[in-house]
Amino acid sequence: MYPKLYVLSSGIQTIKKQKLLSTADKTQDIDIPVPYFLVDLGNDKVLIDTGISFESKSNIAQVQNKTETPKEALSKLGIDTNSITYIIQTHLHFDHAANTKQFPRAKVIVQLEELKAANFYDKNLEHGYVDEDIKNPNINWQPIVGMKNLFDGNIFILPTPGHTPGHQSVVVKLNNYGPVIIAGDVAPLKENIENNTAPGVASNSKDAYYSILSLKEFASFLKAKIWYGHDPEFFNKIKLAPQYYD
Repeated sequence: MYPKLYVLSSGIQTIKKQKLLSTADKTQDIDIPVPYFLVDLGNDKVLIDTGISFESKSNIAQVQNKTETPKEALSKLGIDTNSITYIIQTHLHFDHAANTKQFPRAKVIVQLEELKAANFYDKNLEHGYVDEDIKNPNINWQPIVGMKNLFDGNIFILPTPGHTPGHQSVVVKLNNYGPVIIAGDVAPLKENIENNTAPGVASNSKDAYYSILSLKEFASFLKAKIWYGHDPEFFNKIKLAPQYYD
């Protein structure tokens, strides 16, 4: 079967816009969606990120509007947590990886550099990693290094470091809609792409800048649409599950 791509929401959080766009006013707040995604490949059900937890322990942002848990959202699609065979994590910050531990049967694909960064971070620096989300023995980590072609070419992983050391973006090949690049936080806002501006939160700002350029070049080559990580206007227009893109 051709892939079906569902957009799921784990809520809205309030954050300083400068954390998403380095040139923004440091005092400006922005309410942003926290999405995650399901790719239905028939035999394989793949989540891209797992969203924010209702009990987030990060002090970087506040969850303002909580929606369904992944279990509740997936059940409305007739899918239980044991049916998720793979999870692809763009990165392991609290708003992208908080619910990964809820899927013990899934193989979790992450860049090796990201797994290292999440386990051995400098506690004196601001970061978005939460130990309870990462250091869980039930998570079946499947670290990779670099690009990866998966599921007969229907999913392709593109390393886009800079926001975090092992950030990756995910290309999903759709038959009718065309290819989609789920950017994650290499480009949380449309402005990151339009102005070639890195997020304010970056492990390496230069890498983040070059990853934006690489993402745009890759999108041009594939004639793919870029789906920004947290852009409010973009997600106000997009179809949410149970609707899907194919």
